[in-house]
Amino acid sequence: MGALSQVIHLKEAEIVYAAGDPGEALYIINRGLVEVAPDDSQAPTSSTYLSRGDIFGDLESLTDRPRTHLVRACEQVSLQCIKRKDFDELARRVPTFFPYLCERLASRFSEASALALSKSHCLELTGSLRNFDLVTIYQTIVNSMQTGELSVRDENAHPVSSFFFKEGRVCSGQFEHLTGEEAFWQLFLSDTLSGTFAFSAQEESLNDCVQATEIVRNRQDMLIAALQFRDEFQALKGKLPDKSTKLHRRKLNFTWPAEAAPELQPIAEEVWQLAYSTPLSLSNLYQKCSVCELKIYQVVDELVRAKLLAFEQPETNGATVQAMVESVGT
Repeated sequence: MGALSQVIHLKEAEIVYAAGDPGEALYIINRGLVEVAPDDSQAPTSSTYLSRGDIFGDLESLTDRPRTHLVRACEQVSLQCIKRKDFDELARRVPTFFPYLCERLASRFSEASALALSKSHCLELTGSLRNFDLVTIYQTIVNSMQTGELSVRDENAHPVSSFFFKEGRVCSGQFEHLTGEEAFWQLFLSDTLSGTFAFSAQEESLNDCVQATEIVRNRQDMLIAALQFRDEFQALKGKLPDKSTKLHRRKLNFTWPAEAAPELQPIAEEVWQLAYSTPLSLSNLYQKCSVCELKIYQVVDELVRAKLLAFEQPETNGATVQAMVESVGT
């Protein structure tokens, strides 16, 4: 092994590698103590400490992935460094090394699983929405029959939504100003949603607003409907103007088209009243109505096709030309 590795000596506080560095080698500690931390900003209590005989950097070097932790010397250390490019030759010359490494990895995995089980009353799931999609998060909670609350925060750590699950079934929720099923639909419609999520196992929701509106649909039906709504929403977004474009009433009296979905009529009447005196955009309507964006888009699409509402046209020569070509009553 000595011929296929090199010895590295580091002083106290020197960094072995940082998160994001290439995972091109593994290390065995010959002497000294090292600290393994999630990143350079983490408190010491979140760190792991390794000493003589311990191996680190193996997961990234075996999978050829970037480093996920910061490792630094707590005192003078001596490390045996084995580069990934020499793994094949090492396996040929020292065939017992990699079975030994597998035993160490299996042992660490077993310890981590036991620790997670012992802390099942604490935080279960947490991560960035850049790395996990909502479908995976939802199915993980549902399939594991978890009871607790899923919360989502934006990139500034401000609360965006919260949903309570009981034995894997979503029972209630809130997304911005929406509650219940409308909040659930909006969670999946928000394709620009970013930030972090966290699932905390607990017997009841601590959020009064989340408790207010109950969700009674089957857990799988909820997900199927949410994905269907997302596809319909994407199609409508491509059909209608930008959400900031203003809408105007073109007629005095409201008449809901006979061929339109009857369940959308109450929402259409609300939109009609909101647009009575002030031009409003799709964004404004979403903020003022208690339904998800898809239903607002569906209603506006029907009202525009029925020539009850009209969008402003782009500015021409500095003047806004409104798309109300017909006069009231025409």
